[in-house]
Amino acid sequence: MKFYFAFDSDESERQMCAEITGMSYAHDLNEADVVFFGPSPQVGKNTKILQRLYAGTDDLDLSGIPSGITVLSNAGGYNEPVAETVFALLLAHFKKICRHNSDMHAGIYKKLGVETLFGKTIGIYGFGGIGQQVAKIASIMGMHVTAYSRHKTSFPEITWHESLENLVQSVDILVICTPLSQETRGRINASILDRFRGQCIVNIARANIVDQTSMLSFLSKNSDKFYLSDVWWDEPNIKVNPPDNCIVTPHIGGNGGEYRNEAFARAFRNVKSFIEGNRHNVVRSA
Repeated sequence: MKFYFAFDSDESERQMCAEITGMSYAHDLNEADVVFFGPSPQVGKNTKILQRLYAGTDDLDLSGIPSGITVLSNAGGYNEPVAETVFALLLAHFKKICRHNSDMHAGIYKKLGVETLFGKTIGIYGFGGIGQQVAKIASIMGMHVTAYSRHKTSFPEITWHESLENLVQSVDILVICTPLSQETRGRINASILDRFRGQCIVNIARANIVDQTSMLSFLSKNSDKFYLSDVWWDEPNIKVNPPDNCIVTPHIGGNGGEYRNEAFARAFRNVKSFIEGNRHNVVRSA
């Protein structure tokens, strides 16, 4: 079998893929059985498997991919850097990093009131790989971990809630880690926000899990509440500027420098596992 990279790559990445999968590199797309791709899939005459290098697949138009081709995601490929971004946003907020930094650069030495994450209750909506990694870090930091997910996972010292409504009423911090789907689109709406009694909501998943109108109205009415997000509606086109009680980054959660090698290696191992008969991260079967 042969593989092809439908993205900018270098020789070391091709060599790593060959070593992990046992396949050889095809210089021509039409010679490849397996195609690894980033934003957009490419299909050759012999393509049997499309393996995305990204974790999410909600933006893929599967109808444009011929039948008979299996599509795989890289779910779990970026758990660690995405979870780190959750706490980068939280610490920036609770320690007032951005404001302190701006003041210091302006020659102003002024200590503002800051808070610790220790002892706070963090609620995780969606408990897949990213949610579990967030829970691990939160536990180490001395936080109380609660969660709501369709699938409960064995995890030490975690409180499970039977509904999202119950979760949001009992936390200081809500972290959105669930994938975007028909079920979760707009799930964080006015009804959910009215129940939220905590300090901030973190979105590390997809912008449209949060209803835009509801969130902007909530932030306008509650200047003491904060929305910390690595995603924004209509990105990369910013049609609505974030209000003052937001900290927003431009979808950098999965970026991690040398971590790219680890994320790609997970995709390569997923293809090897699939070929050996172990079906993981299947978005669409042939």
